[in-house]
Amino acid sequence: MKRLIKIALLLLCTMTFSTGAFAARQGETLLRGSIVDTTGEPAGFATVFLSAADGTIVTGNTADENGRFELRAAEGNYTLTVSLVGYRDVKKEVKLAGPVMDIPAITLNEDAEMLGAASVSAVMPKTRLTGEGLATSVRGSVLENAGTARDVLGKVPGLIRNRDGLEVVGKGAPRIYINGRRMTDASELDRLQSHEIQSVEVITNPGAQYDASVRAVVRIRTIRRQGEGFGFNVALSDEQSLRNKDFNDPNANLNVNYRTGGVDIFAGATYASSNQSQTSTLTQETVGKVNYRQEEDLYGSFSDKRAGVNGGVNWQIANNHFAGFKLDYNRNLSHKEFTWMEGDMFVNGSLLDHIRTENSGSNGSSNPYTFGGNAYYNGSVGKLGIDLNLDYYNVADSKKNTALETSNIEGATVNTESVSNLNLYAAKLVLSYPIWRGMLQVGTEETFTRGKDDYLLSGADIPASSAKVREDNIAAFANYGFVLGQFGQLSAGLRYEHVNYAYDDLAGKNSFTRQYDNFFPSVSFAGVFGKVQQMLSYSVRTTRPNYSALSNAIRYNNRYTLQSGNAALQPQTTHSFSSTTVWNFFTFVVNYDRTNDPIISWANIYNDEGVVLLKPHNLDKPYRLLSAYVVANPTIGIWNLNFAGGVQQGWLNIDVKDESGKVVRSLSFNDKPFFFVQLNNTFTLPKGWQFELGAEYHSKGYSQNVLLTNHYLNVSAAIQKTLLRDGSLVLRITGNDLAGLANYNVDSNTGNYHIIQSNRMDTQRVGVSLRYRFNTAASKYKGTGAGKDARDRMK
Repeated sequence: MKRLIKIALLLLCTMTFSTGAFAARQGETLLRGSIVDTTGEPAGFATVFLSAADGTIVTGNTADENGRFELRAAEGNYTLTVSLVGYRDVKKEVKLAGPVMDIPAITLNEDAEMLGAASVSAVMPKTRLTGEGLATSVRGSVLENAGTARDVLGKVPGLIRNRDGLEVVGKGAPRIYINGRRMTDASELDRLQSHEIQSVEVITNPGAQYDASVRAVVRIRTIRRQGEGFGFNVALSDEQSLRNKDFNDPNANLNVNYRTGGVDIFAGATYASSNQSQTSTLTQETVGKVNYRQEEDLYGSFSDKRAGVNGGVNWQIANNHFAGFKLDYNRNLSHKEFTWMEGDMFVNGSLLDHIRTENSGSNGSSNPYTFGGNAYYNGSVGKLGIDLNLDYYNVADSKKNTALETSNIEGATVNTESVSNLNLYAAKLVLSYPIWRGMLQVGTEETFTRGKDDYLLSGADIPASSAKVREDNIAAFANYGFVLGQFGQLSAGLRYEHVNYAYDDLAGKNSFTRQYDNFFPSVSFAGVFGKVQQMLSYSVRTTRPNYSALSNAIRYNNRYTLQSGNAALQPQTTHSFSSTTVWNFFTFVVNYDRTNDPIISWANIYNDEGVVLLKPHNLDKPYRLLSAYVVANPTIGIWNLNFAGGVQQGWLNIDVKDESGKVVRSLSFNDKPFFFVQLNNTFTLPKGWQFELGAEYHSKGYSQNVLLTNHYLNVSAAIQKTLLRDGSLVLRITGNDLAGLANYNVDSNTGNYHIIQSNRMDTQRVGVSLRYRFNTAASKYKGTGAGKDARDRMK
């Protein structure tokens, strides 16, 4: 803790010294301005610099996401240059005089030559480097009418869809921000409509201002509407399964907004229904002193109904001062799941038993819910920028399940119930100050988590569990980015995190405490060389085990499979290198990650009756992953192509040990790289019609120790009609998995336990949606949220 205090004091002294030193300089002028495109919307992340008469670069900076910039130089005559790929450079003669000088907005015009000969008409490139990642313009492109924010993200360069949702290629699931605020409810992507989005930025190597566990970030920026008064938008949709006539999923979203003066009042409500089913065949093998083999058929159905409300206020106190708050409440109204598994058990090749297991699950003694609140202030005092966020987040969960097992040898009825309640309190302060040719950011983030988890069980010889968890994470960080003339921008940062963790076993003797003190550096360079944009970056990240992964409490899956955490589990550390190149309408990305002490789920023999215990473990050998892909998004007449294709190659070697700890064999998961292709065709037709045809392909290949054993193909289509003169009413019809081949078959090897599973998923669906907006205005909400890593681990 003393070490942390010293670092925090050092950062504070640095900021104080910088502020005083620069404030004391006389004869300097602070130049302030903004940059917009020809539609009047902000042109964020442009490079701006002042040069003397002989061409020498005096100072420079990068505009923020809202197109605002500040430069400081001695009084005198200069040439102001504004540069942004996809637009023509703007040069403007300025004469600095006085302490502060504001200039009118600078308008950038599209550069048709950047599009190359493949375009029939001039189309603004939709993707550019920002110094942190890839920013894709949505407004004015075919993505503007893609549907919801979820539909947009599935077509943005750098993002692909997988069986669990969206992921950044080679990085996993991203952390998503909407107007700087951390998204805590995934249904927000369904509530936010594509026509409300200005741009999407994908950051593959986040800097020091982000939690060290964040491996990728997606930032969504909405369109800033003008005017005051009342507005609302409503979206109604319905989706029907083609494989199960009873699976119909209606959804509804309503958002209202009222603006007057500097006050913005907003509220929203949502309802969502989800039904899914799965049919599978499984082969499970347990290798030990006695070898067991199960051959089973499985069917599962899952149903959820959810509702949520949100509301808040934004207040523009003055030109450079903003404050506000937002509250979110979401509740699971109904949860039902039913699965049955039936098959034979063999011992050393001989039939032992025929077993059928039926599981019925639902919400427990109370319906699960989440509640969150965020209050913020951001603004500036002179040149000092201030961004403060205060957060509270509560997750209450309750689930119960009954497993009815019938067997030729012995039947059983096992009842389980899990109840958990977790609370998070967080604060984050970021101070920014222009120094020399760039911007210095220093800040601190504190996250405090308290929780309790109970697991009750009857009908099996496994003890119940009860535990309390406590985690305190205190961080300090600094980041400095500056412009290297016309060549680009260099940024470097350092984050320090001090973590105290305590696990209090209320039902046994497995209590323990942990303490971590770590530094996480990051550095990136982004530059423009002719018509080529290039970015190179390096960062160190960590993945800390979530609370359940550290608990030694045993959970019951079925008669032969148990699951628990591992109190000895350590965080894994990843060193990431990334290269991104943009030329014309092509984007080339290469990522290389080396993960030390990788965490992986592994099987241990629990007893001599074929029971295995699945637990997370740290491997003593690193996991390496290389990913490379290319994106192309040309427009030819009415046709817009969005293509992404690439490969992921991992290197993973694991030693399998017996009960005594002796290595009995080694496993290699290196010989099958994973290929993927996404192809989205959009045809924009007259009179508000739009037609889409897409395909997504995944080859066989490894993801760590899991092998995808089939070729996955999802063919989708959509037809859309914009109605009313102002385009405020949109009707959309969609079809998913039209070929019926969007299934994942997997082969998972965890040493002493091996699963081969073939799946047929309920993905063949048709849907219809109707969206209407009236005088809508994008939210002014400027809260960015704090304690995001702990919040994710609570889920």
